This record gives sequence, structure tokens and C-alpha cells, in this order.
Amino acid sequence: MRRCARRRFAIVALAAGLSLSACGTRVSQQDVVAGAGGSTVSLDPASIAALKSAGGPAAAPANENTAETATATTTAAQAPSKPATASAAAPAAPLAQPSAANRPATTRAKSPAAGAQAGIGPVTAVKPPAGTPAAPATAVRADAPCATPGAPLKLGQIGSFSGVAGPITANARTAVAAWAQAVNARGGVACHPVVLYTADDGADPAKAASLVQDLVENKGVQALVGVFDAIGFPGIASAVEKIKVPVIGGDGIDFSWNENPYLFPAGAGLLGDIRGSLAQTIGSGKTNLGLLYCVEASVCTNVSKYLQDEVKKTTAHLTYTSAMSLTQPDFTAQCQNAKNAGVQAMGMAMDGASIGRVARSCAAIDYHPQFVTSGLVLSPQNAADPDIQRNTLSSASSVAPWMLDDTPGQREFHAAMARYAPALTPDADSITAWAAGRLLEAVVHGLGAKARTAAPVTTADLFAGLATIHDETLDGLTPPMTFTAGQKSAPQIGCVYFELLSDKGWTALNSKPQCR
Repeated sequence: MRRCARRRFAIVALAAGLSLSACGTRVSQQDVVAGAGGSTVSLDPASIAALKSAGGPAAAPANENTAETATATTTAAQAPSKPATASAAAPAAPLAQPSAANRPATTRAKSPAAGAQAGIGPVTAVKPPAGTPAAPATAVRADAPCATPGAPLKLGQIGSFSGVAGPITANARTAVAAWAQAVNARGGVACHPVVLYTADDGADPAKAASLVQDLVENKGVQALVGVFDAIGFPGIASAVEKIKVPVIGGDGIDFSWNENPYLFPAGAGLLGDIRGSLAQTIGSGKTNLGLLYCVEASVCTNVSKYLQDEVKKTTAHLTYTSAMSLTQPDFTAQCQNAKNAGVQAMGMAMDGASIGRVARSCAAIDYHPQFVTSGLVLSPQNAADPDIQRNTLSSASSVAPWMLDDTPGQREFHAAMARYAPALTPDADSITAWAAGRLLEAVVHGLGAKARTAAPVTTADLFAGLATIHDETLDGLTPPMTFTAGQKSAPQIGCVYFELLSDKGWTALNSKPQCR
């Protein structure tokens, strides 16, 4: 099948597969597989056309009329010989080489087998690389190199990758795929090549729940990773609790991330971000606050309830709140009411495009309050909006600032994006998604030598590995995280990072978490 597929159409997946941000909302309701180098995946013609139109380089098809299958064949030889740097002033760390001080020896082992592959379309076959010998199911030293790969580690990612959320979450999809490429290029996670399935639920909680079931029961995934789904998330949270599979890392933009025993956020949760935003806003002298929140997502209405309670604990006052729709074209009435109420800083529980429309509506009446929201809701294009920049926008984030390179974790992130997704503009979503992948690595490595066998890493193993996470910062990507066996929910973390968007673009003072 592999030989036949190559005759039909060969895809250079490193560039094309990772240019998902370029075709973000066009490739909807389809799976993405990025995993074991050299394996064979079957793609439909529409998916191949989407890859070809995404802007990345692709090999010419041998026969355009027989393009219904394809073999993705990215190898280390196709990557640059040296990792690119994020900037001239920020030398890139070696790809996927966590610092020795914070990672077990297993993360420093390299495999002679490198490579990864990515494609778009319904996956009909995922196999280990051809000719891979079966490794004996015996334990090896935790720091031993990967002589032979273990069983593939199958992971799933679900998100609202189309519709209004598509432009925002595109980079999260790309970043997780880049993480899979990076870990496979060095032998996999504890010698287990990663196979990543990505699915779009179209912001539909019911579809999100069915996708969880499909990924677990039909694709055989052991965990979900890097879930970005503010609107469909209730369906995911409900489904994983029934199926009993962990969700490791994601956007954190839902209170249930810290209320469900099967959810394990990377960094502070939504409540921590709200409290951090309040502290940052009040500290800047703005105590008369307002809030606009969307009606399309339950998390938006919940933010309204939580914010009112949190403001009562401070010296600030919430003098104006209003519901709005993500499809609303004009916000002049809300701007006028907030201006009349003397609002100095406006919380924005909505997407970045809506924030831009609010900024323009308020500018029309010469009103420019500071905006306060999560950086996760703004795409790089939203962040370049001069109307938003004029108001300035402050953000409190669960993960270290994406525009800095103060820590080994941030430098590794920038180097990986430069190598595997050079068209991606780093943002809050991409570094948060990358942190999810890094957390998954830490979980597997927490199992020690047990993970480094030919046997599959099971869901039960991952739960055991999660219990080994203690004061983990992922080399400076997050505040210290700790999970415990049988926990009822992930603990709240009162430490966040601060960013500011102005006419200078995104800036941050440093990458030290601010705790309260």
C-alpha cells in the first residue's frame, strides 16, 4: 500500500501539513494525523486539494486522477540542518531538549530514527514504519537510547477549528502538530512514536461528545491533548467523564477545567486568569469596570457571574454589564452606556473579531476604555487591529508570554515553530497548545523505565504518570503544577503572567508568574 500510495501522490507534509493556519476554516469536519514517520495514511481527494491550496510546498502528483491516497513522508533530512532562531537576539535551544535540571534523563535520549508525517483527511490506515522489528516487552534503563520504537502513542485533539473560532484556534492546531513532529524527530515520547488525530467539532457540544467517543473507541487514542474548544467544551467534559479518558492541556477557557477529575490544565485556569486580570487592572489605577459577554457560549455567561463575585472582594466596582452576540455588527449602544457609567476598563468575554467591532463602535463616540481579556481569544490578525491597539488591551495568561524567550521552555517553543511551522506567528494559543504537548511528555516520562518498553502506554499508565507531576513548570512555560492520584479536580493555581497589547504590539515585562 505504501509503494502504491507513493506512485499516486507524495506529499511533503512538513510545510503543507503545518500550514493549517493558512487554511484554518476551510478544512473543517476532518481528521488530521501527524505521527509515526513513514506510516501510510489514506486521504480523500478533497483533503489533498486542501493541502495543496494551503500555501505549503508539495510534490507534484504522479497522476492527478489517482490521488485518493497519499503517503506523507517528512523526514529529518527535509528539515533545516540547524534549528532556526526566533530572533537574532534569542539563540534557539536544541529542539525538544528540556533542561537537565527539570527533566528526567529519558527526555535527553535521542533516537537514530527521526521523522514525522502529517496529512489531512479521513484516516483509513496508520501503521508503524515498514520494517520496524518487534521489540521485546522487557524493561530497559530509563536513560537508555531508543534502539527500537515502542508501540505508537495515540493522542486526539478536538477543537472548534471552523466558524467564528477558526481563525483564533488555527495556531493551536498547528502547534500541537508541530509538537508531534518535534518529538517524533527525536524518537518519540520515551521511544513511543506519537500519532495525533485532530478533529473539528464546529463549535457543537453534541458533535464534540461524539468525537470523543470516536477517537477513543475507533481510533484507539489513549488521551486527548491540546483541546481548544470554548463553545463545544461542555460536550467534551461530559464525554471524557463517561469514557474515563484524560484531557491533558488545552485552552483552559472553561471553569470545568478545574471541576472535573478527567481534566488536567497546563497552568492556571480561568478563575486564576480572572483574578489576575482584576489585580492587573486595579493596580494600573482603573477601578470603574464594565463587562461585555457573549450569549453563544455558556462560559461567557459564567464569566459574568464569577466576575461580579470577584469584584466584590476588591476596591473596584462593576458599574456596567451587557450581553452581546458574536454576530452583532455594531456596539454603539453598549459603548454609550459604558461611557455614561464612567467605565475605565472593559472586560471582553468574546472573540477577537468582536472586540475589534467594539473598538470601532466606541471610537465613533470618542470613547476609548482599556480592554481586558485573555490573549487566547485574539488571533495575530486581531492583535494587529489598530483600533484594538489604540484602546490598549491587557491580558492575564496561564502560560508564559509567547513573545519572550526568557526560559528554556520558551526558547524550545520558538525553535520548534521556526523549524516546523515557519509561517505561524506565535501567539497565546500556539504556546498554550505547545505546553499541552510538553505536559503530556512530562506525564509519560514520569513513569520512568516502565514507559520505555515495546508495550503500549495505556490510559491507565497516563493517569499514573499524571500523579507524578509535582511542582512541574515545563522548563518555565507554566507556574508550578501538581496533580495527585484520584484527585477530584485539578487544583486552582493563583499564578499568572501579564501581557499588554498597544500600538507597540504585544509586550510583557518578563516571564515570571505573578502570584496572589
